[in-house]
Amino acid sequence: MNFWHMQLHPSDITWRREKNLLIERGVIGLGDWEEEKANQQIAFEKQMKIGDIVAVKRGGNLIALTRVIGDYEYINDDEDFEWCKRRRKIEILDWYAKSYTFYVAANKTLTRCADENTPTTISIKKWYKQVIENQNKAKILELIKFKHQIILQGPPGTGKTRLAKLIAEDMIKPKVLGHPEEIIDRELKKFDSTNDHLQVTRKHHQRLRNDFLEQFPKERLNQLTLDKYCIGTGEENNFCWWIELGLEPLGSYFPGTSRTYQIYWKKKSQEYSKHGIVKNIIDDDEAMNVVANQLHSLVNKKMIEEASKKFGDSFILKILNTYYPDEYFPINSKDMLNHALKIFKVDYTGLSPFEKNKKLYEIYLNKKTKFNLDITAFEFSNILSTNLNLKTGEDISEKNEVISQGEYQIIQFHPAYSYEDFVRGIVAETDDNGNISYNVENKVLADFAKKAQEDPNGKYVLIIDEINRANLPSVLGELIYALEYRGEPVVSMYEYGNSGREIILPKNLYIIGTMNTADRSVGHIDYAIRRRFAFVDVQPNETIIENQKAKSLFKDVDSLFKEHISPDFQKDDVMIGHSYFLVQDDNKLKIKLDYEIKPILKEYLKDGILLESASEKIEKLKV
Repeated sequence: MNFWHMQLHPSDITWRREKNLLIERGVIGLGDWEEEKANQQIAFEKQMKIGDIVAVKRGGNLIALTRVIGDYEYINDDEDFEWCKRRRKIEILDWYAKSYTFYVAANKTLTRCADENTPTTISIKKWYKQVIENQNKAKILELIKFKHQIILQGPPGTGKTRLAKLIAEDMIKPKVLGHPEEIIDRELKKFDSTNDHLQVTRKHHQRLRNDFLEQFPKERLNQLTLDKYCIGTGEENNFCWWIELGLEPLGSYFPGTSRTYQIYWKKKSQEYSKHGIVKNIIDDDEAMNVVANQLHSLVNKKMIEEASKKFGDSFILKILNTYYPDEYFPINSKDMLNHALKIFKVDYTGLSPFEKNKKLYEIYLNKKTKFNLDITAFEFSNILSTNLNLKTGEDISEKNEVISQGEYQIIQFHPAYSYEDFVRGIVAETDDNGNISYNVENKVLADFAKKAQEDPNGKYVLIIDEINRANLPSVLGELIYALEYRGEPVVSMYEYGNSGREIILPKNLYIIGTMNTADRSVGHIDYAIRRRFAFVDVQPNETIIENQKAKSLFKDVDSLFKEHISPDFQKDDVMIGHSYFLVQDDNKLKIKLDYEIKPILKEYLKDGILLESASEKIEKLKV
């Protein structure tokens, strides 16, 4: 493959129709010239080959980068481009952009880049390298959007980790998705209340609420006892457990601390811990009676202002929504209420959390009427939270536009890596008194998945370097299923907080693994896991190497693999990559040869990848 640069106009440099010729005819070409320019015509006809790269220019200004895809033709019947008789079909690889800084010499109509060290040659090759990288990246981006998890595989030094980072950085770039209310309206138009799954969910929610109301009827809240109210005992049938965990499917509530409930069972000290309005009451039953009467007044008399002096606002709203779902909206967090109202451009300045909640309920009723929908307040709330980040509100800009954001994280697997390191596990903690307690913690994947769930518009990319160095079936556990069925809960081995045992991998979580195909010290990926990943080969690429001595050394090493590789191995799996040869000067290349290239080649000899006949040639490698 050769590189060229050429002018593409008749003798008048002000012609300025190069793009028309490239787009309308899909060719580059020359005119019929006098004898003094015959060499360029011969070069175009005889020396230029299919696959060559040609930079089209006007003087010293680059216009496009093209690839030759056709043989030489002589066309004499094109009136619109009559001057361009000598032609070759091309494909356009890239148009020159203002942000580019590539250089081209202004002289001559057609020049082959024969000297590797000229600024023009270096610049055109860099442009081509950028184009190829962008094309490869674009293909992989399409693939990962479809499959959600891919593995970049190849021999050492091919830039797999770098490529994974470039893909991740591209995926998480902020993008404007539109105005928030328009997005919600589009989702409402698509809402289908006859959906079988929705009907099953509604029945489940109704059963949950009925179970709670049967155990805690509002008329008897003043009769609540310690064992029927207090969380912390390990029992799953008390009032506070229901509010925090049991009713979670009807809308999340995060107390922050058990002190919110005024009284709870403290397991470490094996006693009831009292706070707020009952802090100074010595008798536990008496304290419980005070709390029960306050809750009774709140629910039965709706004495909200009085209750807000004693309980947290979110706690009160959760209780009111549970007993009065047709009056209160199933969002109780102050921040989430603010962010939800922001979607609809509601000025909530000076409003209490209860007034904000009522405002949101009014919006729900208005939308329900506008679109003539059979939709519950919870289902409307779910549309808000699955399309916008209500937790932080970061995806709504000052211009009232939804901005998709995200993040990427990189980790590296190793043979000792386990499910408890990657998904969820038990952690031992010691308090100030030396007492040891064991708590379940979300690890990298579960924690990152939770972030992605809370930010539905952002893309979250987890890069797992050396993914095949761990025992993948053991590390992933039940999440092998979740990789394929995104958005569906799977049951974990460990119960964690409000999530219980469930873990969900959302659709906006992507996984990019890298795998060294030369490493046979670890097990292969089994078929069940392999089916859930798309595999992309990342091979050594000589065109990326710019230093001429490095390029020559690469060719020597490449020949060594062609001639001396063991029949048990494939060259594409083990040939060392271009990263070993990316240097700016000969001294650094010599250091790489002596301390990186030769050592890995000698290791290949020991492992039987290269035959013993390669030994002498390895020693003779030089810069």
